[in-house]
Amino acid sequence: MLVDDDATDRELFGEALQGNRPACTLTEAGNGVAALDALRAATQLPHLIVLDLNMPVMDGRETLRALRAEPAWKHIPVCILSTSSAHFDVRNAYDDGANLFLVKPLDFRSLQELATCLLALFGKYSGTV
Repeated sequence: MLVDDDATDRELFGEALQGNRPACTLTEAGNGVAALDALRAATQLPHLIVLDLNMPVMDGRETLRALRAEPAWKHIPVCILSTSSAHFDVRNAYDDGANLFLVKPLDFRSLQELATCLLALFGKYSGTV
């Protein structure tokens, strides 16, 4: 699952992911509220949530805390993917339960490499992200 308010970022991430594993299913949400609603309605939970920090309605920080507070979702790995590299954002994300914090790459090739790494780390045995 990719949670990001930027439609272009969601589209590019989807393309990078599909280039690595065409059969992988990507669920998208534009903010934390939409993500939590999608998780409540899901018949199969994602094997990884990639979460932006800065979003309207419910930002990534609030979303991460909500994910970690819910027993049914607590086990899902969460990777923060943000434009921020501020020390306090990184520290707070890990304190709130993030499994990984990455800075958004500036070019598509780097995004493809990032998607490859995420699939290697979290998607080896799954078809749902």
